[in-house]
Order: sequence, then structure tokens, then C-alpha cells
Amino acid sequence: MRHEVKKISKMVDELTTFFLEHQARSLDIKVDNLVDREVITVEAIALDDLKLCVKKLQSFLSYPRECEMEEYYWELAGETESSEELGLVGTMIDEANIGYDDEKIQLELIRRK
Repeated sequence: MRHEVKKISKMVDELTTFFLEHQARSLDIKVDNLVDREVITVEAIALDDLKLCVKKLQSFLSYPRECEMEEYYWELAGETESSEELGLVGTMIDEANIGYDDEKIQLELIRRK
């Protein structure tokens, strides 16, 4: 259980870092721990280059989930100057939904239990 909490916490940390590095003026993050899944929802407002952010998110979060490697990945994700760690988040989720308009990005990550 503790490892699962740490994994979710690390994923939220990586998402927060990504959006703050892209100059989000406002960042709203919600974590729902449901019976069959965990859902992380993020809304970021006023990014420096919204279309580039969406493109990066789509790229990093489209990696297929690798449950068998997950235990290693989350422990290896340390603090670096690269947003490549967001790719690790992609390997730890089952689904990513990205919506956006001229001002904000709405992101929903689903991780089945």
C-alpha cells in the first residue's frame, strides 16, 4: 500500500514540475482513490506555449503501461533537469485524456488497480 501511495505521489510531483516549468499561472490537481482505479486530474492555466505542452504530454503519456517494470521505474525516477521522467509516468498509467483550449490544458490520468 505504501508503495502505491508513493507512486501516485511521484506522478503528481512530475506533473507539477512539468506544468510549472511551462509557466502555468494556475495549477489545480486532484487525486481520486476509487475502488478500481486512481484518477489524477490536472488543470493548468496560462502556459507559455500551450500547443507544445500538449504535444509533449501526448508523446510522454502515450507509452504503454509496463506493470512488471513499474517497481523499478518509480524508484529510479529521481530529481533531474529533464522532463523525460514524465515518460515514466506514461509507463505507470493505463489511460491519459488530454483536453485543451486557448487558455488551459485539462489532463486526466487513469491507473487501474
